[in-house]
Amino acid sequence: MRSFGVTASLLYQLTRRDFRQRYVGSVLGWLWGVIHPLVLLAIYWFLFRHAFGARLPAEEATDNYPLFLMAGMLPWLFFSETLARSAPAIVEHSALVKRSVFPSEAVPVSILASTGATHLLSVLALLVAAAFWGHPPGASVALLALWLLPMALFSLGLAWFAAGLQVYVKDTSQVLSVVLMAWFWATPVFLPEAFYRGRVDFVLEWNPLRYVVLGYRSAILGGTGPSPSETAYLVGAACAVFLLGALFFRRAKRGFPDVI
Repeated sequence: MRSFGVTASLLYQLTRRDFRQRYVGSVLGWLWGVIHPLVLLAIYWFLFRHAFGARLPAEEATDNYPLFLMAGMLPWLFFSETLARSAPAIVEHSALVKRSVFPSEAVPVSILASTGATHLLSVLALLVAAAFWGHPPGASVALLALWLLPMALFSLGLAWFAAGLQVYVKDTSQVLSVVLMAWFWATPVFLPEAFYRGRVDFVLEWNPLRYVVLGYRSAILGGTGPSPSETAYLVGAACAVFLLGALFFRRAKRGFPDVI
């Protein structure tokens, strides 16, 4: 029990430190965590709606492209930022990792928690924007947890894998950036699913992030979300990746003090 309390306290301190360091010396502080996705939203909305003329099909829950885009962008940013920042984290915390009593698993977990705090602030901003544009939050908002929790498990499993591999293979971060770029375009964030149908159906069906994005949109904007079988696939994939990532990291960390 005492060991659990020490670990929880350490995790809290790491999360707090990570969150504060991201905005240290900044005038607006944590507000940048909300400003960044809003600026990205404005840029992408202008490009895809006005420059490229993207339009949403009638079967979508909304014809408001900014809301459609932001509801898909926020879970993706949470996922991709967690992975990208976790990959070099063990090397960056080498002084702590070399201590035999330090639980190095906590480093990616703290990054997940810090990124998750910013994500929740951004979701709150989206709910306010949705209410302003005629989509007031309903009871379905409570279902966000149904998509957030599996996404967190999935992200953490991959984060452990990337962080552990980066210690031994220094190109991991660069490879990960390329993989995330391809993965992004294989996820219906910018474009509705109708665009992918008949082209890359198999990519959609095997992509867990697809169901997270659809779940977020259904919870915030209404409409039909993933089916029970699709939700079961997401939960199963998240649990499998979480366990495999934990097992890989547990084996990999034995050599951290010698390699770092």
